[in-house]
Amino acid sequence: MGGEEYDIDGQAAHWVDRMRQPLQDAETAAAFDRWIAEDPCHVDAYARLTALWQSDDLVVALRSAEATPSASNDDEDVVPPARRGLGWRRIAGAGAAAMFLALGIVFGPGLVVQQASFATPRGATRLVALSDGSTIRMNGATRIAVRITPWSRQVSLEQGEAYFDVAHERLRSFAVDAGGARVSVLGTAFDVDRLDQQTRIVQVFRGLVSVDAGAGRRWRLPAGSGLEVAGDRVRSLRVGAGRPGWVDGWYEANDTPVWQLVQRLNRATPRPIRLADPALGELLVTGRFQTGQPVAVLEAVAAIHDLHWRVAGRGYLLSR
Repeated sequence: MGGEEYDIDGQAAHWVDRMRQPLQDAETAAAFDRWIAEDPCHVDAYARLTALWQSDDLVVALRSAEATPSASNDDEDVVPPARRGLGWRRIAGAGAAAMFLALGIVFGPGLVVQQASFATPRGATRLVALSDGSTIRMNGATRIAVRITPWSRQVSLEQGEAYFDVAHERLRSFAVDAGGARVSVLGTAFDVDRLDQQTRIVQVFRGLVSVDAGAGRRWRLPAGSGLEVAGDRVRSLRVGAGRPGWVDGWYEANDTPVWQLVQRLNRATPRPIRLADPALGELLVTGRFQTGQPVAVLEAVAAIHDLHWRVAGRGYLLSR
């Protein structure tokens, strides 16, 4: 093997070892994207060593090696037992493996990188099935962009709310960028709500996620927990079992500002609700509301706070 080829394999092996970690920060992901785009040989080398890492033949080949103590300090607890002690230097020196990912170099970049955008109008939901087996259920008035590569799975939540059921993979993490909050997982089910320009709500229904809100603020949320981030304000949430209520047409409010309730209703109905006075949005409500029945919800809110509502143009107006 020539010196240059060996060096590329060494770099590729280093990235295989780094990118298999459960959580990746934005800086690491950006550095990897720059490296992989520099040269088609990088993609080839990464594909070969990724295939080797995921191959069952590697487990068999390492059986005898596991009986010998290793001087490497590259071990990490998240590595499967059969692969412990396999640092990037040992990966670089391993034999050739099937290059199933490298076929994309021959037949075109479309097989390597998959990109797509999806959107829903008010009053409609949509289920998106990704090629990795993950699914994304989009609420009304939601827009997302998806990018899947052999080394990463990324979704940008540009507007609205989506419920993610992520297929577990040993190598590729799954990240959702909600603008001001980034959620990273391997395999789990969670909901991300980009409520307004500042407010982001994350609810975890299965597994474990990491939420990065910038400025060194990062949280690990297990199933049954959630987080609301609004600028510098952070609030912990308790999450019920199952899946988000909006998937079944309901919203559970618990001392929730009226403006948040209205925002969620407006995703579920083509006839938007407006507030005659922005101050009404700060009133609090508690209860279980059927998002597909805006008139019934308006009646309930009006009764709670002695308000009035009426049909106004193509929507509804709530006032004192």
